[in-house]
This record gives sequence, structure tokens and C-alpha cells, in this order.
Amino acid sequence: MNQPLDHIGLGRPAKVVRAEIVRDLTVADLERLGEDRGVKTPTIKRLTFMHHSIARLIAEGQAGYAIAMATGYSESRISILKSDPAFQELVAQYSKEVEDLRTDFYAATQAKMTAIGIDGLEELHEAVLDPETPVREKAEITKMVLDRSGFGPTSKSQNLNMNLDLAEQLAAGRQRADQLSAAVPAAVAGRSGPPSSSPGQALILEPQVDFRRSDGERSDG
Repeated sequence: MNQPLDHIGLGRPAKVVRAEIVRDLTVADLERLGEDRGVKTPTIKRLTFMHHSIARLIAEGQAGYAIAMATGYSESRISILKSDPAFQELVAQYSKEVEDLRTDFYAATQAKMTAIGIDGLEELHEAVLDPETPVREKAEITKMVLDRSGFGPTSKSQNLNMNLDLAEQLAAGRQRADQLSAAVPAAVAGRSGPPSSSPGQALILEPQVDFRRSDGERSDG
């Protein structure tokens, strides 16, 4: 073999690379790097099975990294495919199919839910009409159905507030009655003068009355 020993091994032998400086770079050369050089992504000549798979995943709303993991294509390659007119048309077709499938699924789900509701109501109706069904169970069924249809029992918070207000009024009335019951005997006992009162107020004296009697009778002292 005439080949040198340093060339023996896997791969091709190394080649000598030569570089030559033509001229120095200027600021104008650096500004031209941002200009459009007319490089276009090659268009898809034939849509393959993988193109259909990626288009279907995009139409379903899958993320770029998920599509890359599922297909083996890099996210940059998928981004390039999205800019191709033929691929965009393919994605639009799959998007229409996905939307139709979602609409059909929603309609089928609504129909099933309606059928389940009707069947359940019929079962409950038959249970109420069955004479062997206990009355308590019929009452519970009726209460549940009325509650779900908007005819359930009203809240008792308003009645509770009214009862609390009435209790406060009764307590205040008893307190005023106790004050009057304590003041009237002292005035009748023969005080030299009427009890002092603030200017502008008149004092009314009446026989002792026990306002705390619950039977409505007045007891004179």
C-alpha cells in the first residue's frame, strides 16, 4: 500500500483547507447581513404520510414540542412547514374535520344526556305511582324533583331575622315595663313633690300596673 500510515482508519483522509483574505470587512458589509438575500424555503413537492400526521396534530391544537416528540421532526422544521402554502392548505382541511368531529361529539353528548334525563324521570314517575312504594320515599322523590326544577323550599333566613327582631322588641318592652312598675309605686307612696324631670318633659302618673303579665290582665298594686 502506497497510502501513508497516518491516513489509515475510518472515514476519508483529512484535506488541507486553505483560506485567503480578499479584503477587510467594513461597516457597510455588516449592515448588509440584515438584508433579505432572497433565500426561500423549498416548497413541498409531495405530501407524505408524515406531513399528514403533523398537519393533523397542528389542527388538533397540539404544542410544537409535543408534535416534535411524536413525529421526530424538530420544532424549527415544523415551523418551516407551517409557512408552506401546500401544508397550510392541508392543515386547514384537517381543522375543518376536527371542528366537525367536535360538533358531532357535542351533539351526541347532548342527545345522550337528554335521553338519560328522560329515562330517569320515567323511572321516578313509575316509583311514585307504584302503590308499594313507601310514602316517605315518594315524598323524598317529589322533594328532589321539585328542588331540581326550581320549586325547592325557600330559605328560612328571612323568617329567622324577623323572629330575632320580634324578640328584641319584646325584650325592650319588658325593660320599659319594669322601669314604669318601679317608678309608679314610689310616686304614689306620698312623695312631697313629683319626681324631677328634665325640662320640656311631662311626667304622667298612673296606678301601678304589671306589664309583665303574659295573660294580658292588669294587676293594680
